[in-house]
Parts: sequence; C-alpha cells; structure tokens
Amino acid sequence: MHMKVRRFRFYAKREDLQVILEEFQNKFDVYYVPTYSDEGPVFFKDAASLPDLGTNFFGSHQGNKQILAFLGTTACSWKEYRWSGHEKGGIRHTSLCDENIERVDIDLNGVYREEAIFPTGIATMHYDNEVAKGMFGGLKKIVRRQSVKTVNGCFICEGAYKDKEKYRFCTINIKSPEEYDLKVE
Repeated sequence: MHMKVRRFRFYAKREDLQVILEEFQNKFDVYYVPTYSDEGPVFFKDAASLPDLGTNFFGSHQGNKQILAFLGTTACSWKEYRWSGHEKGGIRHTSLCDENIERVDIDLNGVYREEAIFPTGIATMHYDNEVAKGMFGGLKKIVRRQSVKTVNGCFICEGAYKDKEKYRFCTINIKSPEEYDLKVE
C-alpha cells in the first residue's frame, strides 16, 4: 500500500501555538490523543492549554511531544504492547496503529532553555484520505496566516520572529554546529 505523505514545519513560541491550536479547534471539531500512554486509551479536547506547550525538553527536534488530531466523528484505535527496561516492564498503549488513517500528526516543539527554538512539525501519512487532507490543509492555512516569514520552507511565527536575536533556530539538535541552524534575518 502506497501512502501519500505531506509535512511542514514552523517555529512558534507558546503564544503562537495557542493561537494556532485554538483556531484549529474552533474550525474543526477535533480531539487529540498522545502517541503513547501508560494509562490506557486517553484523549483531550484542548491542546492549546497543555501546560508544557511551546517547550522543548531535550534539545532535539525529535521525541519532544507528539500528539495526533482526529475529527470528533472519527474513532481512534489503540494497541497494547509489552515493554521492558532494565529494572521494570509493563503494558503501554499506542495510537500509532495502521487503522488510524484519518488523522494529523503534530510534533509539538518550542523553546529550549531560553537559548534555542525547535520547529513544530505537522504531517499526515495519508494525504490521499479526504479527512486527513482537509485537516492538514486547514491547519497549514492557519499556520501560514499566523507566520510573518518563511525561510527555506519553514514558517516563522510572530513570537519566534520577535526573538530572532535571542534564539538559535535549531533544525536538528542543540549540540549541532550553528551552521546547521536556520538563518532567520
């Protein structure tokens, strides 16, 4: 089966993300799920008020906080799996299932230790699906409207742009040489 993937990235601070997500939630009746859960299948309606929204914890563009957005009329499937670490193990749940086609993946990112900012990524693995395509296109329009500049295909939102002197616009990792950073003039 061939999947049509589409993605875009944008640099945004907490207040930028709040405006974008609130507009997305108002335009589309969406709910969100985490990609992994220790509490079983969970969902929430308001991503704009997540306490750590706009924060990057690890100084990397990956593994920060990924959530999936679904229309209110679409059910999310969950899978259980066993995991084990050095000392302990258990059962976790994941929403990254083959059945979950009508969704948009949101890789939330933001400011790392007041020295760098990492891009939030939006993707759909199923752009050929009308529901996924509609949500993805709608979210991209909102982000485009909320940005003040585009650099190398990345949207730069107002809050991030205002602090362009203060932050490195990291693309990969905080330890990467600054030559890899996005240059925002």
